[in-house]
Amino acid sequence: MKLTDGRWFTPGQREVVVGKNIHSRFSGTNVGDVLDFAKGKWTVVGVFDAGGTAYDSELWGDVNQIAADFDRQGGYSSAYLRATDPVAADALKNRVSDDQRLKLEGMLETEYYAKQTSSGKPIQIIGTFVAIIMAIGSCFAAMNTMYAAVAYRGREIATLRVIGFSRPSILTSFVLEALLLSLLGSILGILLMLPFNGLTTGVGNQVTFSEMVFSLQMTPRVILISIAFGLLMGLLGGLAPAWHAARQNILTALRG
Repeated sequence: MKLTDGRWFTPGQREVVVGKNIHSRFSGTNVGDVLDFAKGKWTVVGVFDAGGTAYDSELWGDVNQIAADFDRQGGYSSAYLRATDPVAADALKNRVSDDQRLKLEGMLETEYYAKQTSSGKPIQIIGTFVAIIMAIGSCFAAMNTMYAAVAYRGREIATLRVIGFSRPSILTSFVLEALLLSLLGSILGILLMLPFNGLTTGVGNQVTFSEMVFSLQMTPRVILISIAFGLLMGLLGGLAPAWHAARQNILTALRG
């Protein structure tokens, strides 16, 4: 975590620093602004960047001041421990959970945030469902386009067959054409989405009754997956028309 604006809060003062996602999503969170929550007003003295982790969705202040405002004098609700390696982390988790004297639940950080963001699962399911529907529509659109191309270029296909082009070569040429069209569509879709890169939104958290802020990230991995998905749709949509073009009767096509 690093400070990007202002300074860290002073212990014992009613001061807070806000995460990058909070700062970009909500107004009134600039350095010098005053937030009104709990039993009084708090001054924003800094903005920090946690590298895209969940901490970017948090607001930090002096623990004693915040605990007093929320009447939380009974101790801490959680403790964060850093293990030396994944094996030690699992061992520590099991040891904490198994020790009945502690009365604590041991949990890895990834499990903890997965549980916190479980309320966003419906969004993921709906997004996947929409993607499948759009993929099916894309296949039919590619198929329709390629069938129209085959029907329009019947004589051209027959001429190629007459001068010696084989059926596999015709099939390959139409499949490649479908792939190139889908590649063009994928690139166009990515370019249209670039203005939304970094756009932040939030989802309610039923575990802590707070909001988890997340952002849309167009990473190289996402772009490569999008292109591969588009090429797959082009292949599925273009294979049948290409097969139809390769199987056309030469005389019939020349008459048409």
